[in-house]
Amino acid sequence: MDSDEENDYEPSWRGVPGTIILINAFENSKHNIFGPVHVATCRLLRQHMRLSSSQNIGVCIFGTEETASTSFDSKPVIEIIPLSIPSLNDYNRLKKTDILSFKEAKEFRLSNVLWHCSKMFANCKRLLSARTIILLTHLETPPVADDEKPTLNRAIDLVDANIDIRIINVCEHKYKIHSYYEDLWKIANKGADVSMPEPIWDSVNIEKVMYQESHRHLAVAKLNFEIGKDFNIGVGVYTLLKKAVQINKKTINLDRDTNTPLTSLTKTMKATLANDEDEDVEHETKQVPLLKSELLYYQEFGGERVTFTDNEKKMLGNPFGPPMLKLLGFKPANIICKEKWYLKMGYFLFPNESIIEGSTVAFKALHRACLETGVVAMCVLSTRVNTKPLIVALSPCSRPLNLDVDVGFDVVIIPFVESVRELDIIDEDDDTNSSIKKGKKLMSNILNKITVDFRPDMFENPKLQYEYRAIEAIALEDEDLEPIIDTTKQSPDKFEDIDDELFEDVFGPFGSLSIKRTATKSFEKAAKKQKVDDIDEKLLNTRLQNEEIDKYTITQLKNILKYKDLKNLPPLHGLKKSALVAFVYEHCK
Repeated sequence: MDSDEENDYEPSWRGVPGTIILINAFENSKHNIFGPVHVATCRLLRQHMRLSSSQNIGVCIFGTEETASTSFDSKPVIEIIPLSIPSLNDYNRLKKTDILSFKEAKEFRLSNVLWHCSKMFANCKRLLSARTIILLTHLETPPVADDEKPTLNRAIDLVDANIDIRIINVCEHKYKIHSYYEDLWKIANKGADVSMPEPIWDSVNIEKVMYQESHRHLAVAKLNFEIGKDFNIGVGVYTLLKKAVQINKKTINLDRDTNTPLTSLTKTMKATLANDEDEDVEHETKQVPLLKSELLYYQEFGGERVTFTDNEKKMLGNPFGPPMLKLLGFKPANIICKEKWYLKMGYFLFPNESIIEGSTVAFKALHRACLETGVVAMCVLSTRVNTKPLIVALSPCSRPLNLDVDVGFDVVIIPFVESVRELDIIDEDDDTNSSIKKGKKLMSNILNKITVDFRPDMFENPKLQYEYRAIEAIALEDEDLEPIIDTTKQSPDKFEDIDDELFEDVFGPFGSLSIKRTATKSFEKAAKKQKVDDIDEKLLNTRLQNEEIDKYTITQLKNILKYKDLKNLPPLHGLKKSALVAFVYEHCK
């Protein structure tokens, strides 16, 4: 890690993903796929707006004669939403789109549609990290004869330009797919023998597939995997699950008069003294911008300030060098316990040919060797320049979360010694109390009842869902709120076999609140007298005769009135001292 080449290597992760959704409107009167596809696309845009996603999305309709909405000179394409971050106006424009307002094309052509997508990607003003085309179509009618070969050539050019083509088969029933689309699908998968997509019709399922296809190439980091001396391969680190955290709401300051968003700019300045030969004259200070190389940081140590430059501060933050993945050795696979070692959300490792060509071959060889020998690879992982390195275990897996991925590694983060603590476990033989055993049995039954096969999409935060549905209804001018199903609540039917008496003994009554028992009159009198036992009756009589009751405090006056057990006594709370003194003279003389 001391060579100049490795020190100069600083991987950069720039750009945002871009996705173009193509909706086939050809022969829509026959297949009628626009209805569920339109609903699914609107749901996808709403999901991106909820997440405040920075992903660029474009929506186009092809297979029509309309050309007024096209940015380029491409007749069969209608550009509903340009390739940009989806906004509220884009959503409303797509929602109001009516397929009946477009005239259906006389013949089906696809090559110009793919050419239009390449132009959209080329003319996008933002830097794109991944480019994906999602084709929503029926796979029964191929393009016209003179357009079949140009379409395949366009697809080859797009794949060579690292543009992914994904096809979603939209149909209500199974049917025979035309052989032309099998050739197109093989080109889209770079010659791999992948089965054709199954037909789907439900708008919710179409939305899930589009969301998955548009997010499958979002790598957390693209690193060099150092397997040995002078032997590296390129890999990509992915997160297959999204953290369930609330989106940080950005605070925007607006101008009071014009409601214009205000921006702030921070400048670091330094004061300099003007050069003057006369030392008696007071020098005027002048403020000039401070260069980043002149900025110093300090840390107090031993009563002194130890200063650091900006580069030294970065080295202190990560003294292990650039982001990397380095192999340390191998351990038996039976030592891995994901549930016990869970420290933070893990990653998924996949080869990346864009860094080092031929990485897939070496990656598959390592995957097969780990499976055959039953070992896991122990590595050091650092995904960013400013992140601390982690000790991880690479566990070979295939098809994670039912994704169409043959080989890969689960990246299991191993905790350090300081992150592990021992728990005091009580043996069952030491439980002499029968109630403890019954309580354990009850809890084990409850846990067995509520245990489910977990999937990431099973639970949603009901509080956030209610909040966002209300905001969407106002922004989109919807009269009715979209219904919310609280997935965190368990069905009461699962707890029918639980022993009610044992449950009440352990947890208490969970039904109607128990009525609080009222105290008896004898107990109330005893309590009242208990509060005023320290009152001297002789002193009370003396002060009554001498009219010196005002020498008592407010609390003592209240206790005297309660002690006498007077009937029809008004509430004493909130009365002034003069009123209490008058009551004592009236009722105690």
